[in-house]
Amino acid sequence: MAKSIEMMWKKGFVKEAHLTAPKINDLYNRKSQNIVDKLLSMFSINIKAIVIGSLIMLVMMSLIGAPFLGLYICCLLIPLIILSNSELKKSVNLSKGQSSYDYIMSFDKWLKSSIEVYSCYYKVFYPMLFLGMAVQGMVSQAGGKLISMLIEEFPTDFILLGQPYYLLVAITVLTLIIMRYSTALYRWDLNIVYGRQFNKLEELIADMEELRK
Repeated sequence: MAKSIEMMWKKGFVKEAHLTAPKINDLYNRKSQNIVDKLLSMFSINIKAIVIGSLIMLVMMSLIGAPFLGLYICCLLIPLIILSNSELKKSVNLSKGQSSYDYIMSFDKWLKSSIEVYSCYYKVFYPMLFLGMAVQGMVSQAGGKLISMLIEEFPTDFILLGQPYYLLVAITVLTLIIMRYSTALYRWDLNIVYGRQFNKLEELIADMEELRK
C-alpha cells in the first residue's frame, strides 16, 4: 500500500481537532503495529500457499494412487483462488482521501464483507470436498475391503449404485451436516489463522472510537 496506517494516523488524526495530543501519543504507544498491512500481507501469503499446496497435493495424491481426487480438489480450489485475488484487489483503494479513522473503519467493513463472501463459497466447498473424499474412499482398495466387511456384518439386499443403502444414507447425512455447519467450520478455521490479528484490529477500533468521544 502507498501509505501505511501509521503514516495515516499522523496526518489523519491531526485533522480531527477533537482529539488531543496526549491521547494520540497514548494510542501510538499501545498500538504501534501496523495491523492492516500485517493482515493484507497474511492474506496474500495465504493465496500463494493455497496455490503451492494444491500443486503439491496433486503430486502426492498421484503418487498414492488417487490422482482424480487430487485433480478434483484442485478444481475446488481454483474458484477460491480467483475469489481471494478478487477480494484482495478491493482493498487497494481503501485509503484514498480518508482520515486514519475512516480508513480503519473502511478496512473493517471490507474485511467483514469478504468473510461473508468466503462463507458462501465454503458452504459449497466443504460438502463437495467431503463427497470427493467419500467417493475416493469407496472406490479405493482399502475402501472396498471395508465395505465388504460392512456387508458381512450388516447384510442387505437393498443395493444402490453398487453400495449398501445405509452407507449412502450415512454419507448423505454427513454431507448435510457439513453443509449446515460449514460457516461455523470456516470461521473456526479463520480464527486459527487470523484470530490474533482480528483481536488486535477490534482493540484498535475500540481505542480509536474511545478517543473520538
